[in-house]
Amino acid sequence: MKTKAIILSTLLAVSAVSMAQGFQDGQNKPSNPEHKGKPEMRKHFQPGGYFDESKVVKTAQDALNAADDTPVLLEGQIIKQVDKEDFIFKDVNGTEIQIEVSRKAWKGQTITPNDKIEIRGKVDKDWGKTEIEVKHITKK
Repeated sequence: MKTKAIILSTLLAVSAVSMAQGFQDGQNKPSNPEHKGKPEMRKHFQPGGYFDESKVVKTAQDALNAADDTPVLLEGQIIKQVDKEDFIFKDVNGTEIQIEVSRKAWKGQTITPNDKIEIRGKVDKDWGKTEIEVKHITKK
């Protein structure tokens, strides 16, 4: 009976610690709801903070050749929607690259193919394809 009580209290303690790590400020939501279900993203993605523009890729061509997770800052236009979150972006040099735009990145803006924009995000290399995970879009 004592063993069962010890095991139960240990499980309860581990569960409480796990819950505390996944939540912030005592609220009942993940610390970054954008990455719900992706704990590896929750711990690495930090909104805001330091941004060293000298380490950023600034052309779509350089992004295509860059390593995974390289930060990008591109100017150009979204020229075509591929599916719900995927689009084709053409930079100021005319190079096209696929981008994945999170719902939060739009910030309520309506963007058309005629709009010049700036996108901030990171290179995502997966399954032999390269795209940009967009975190922020700004109309120019």
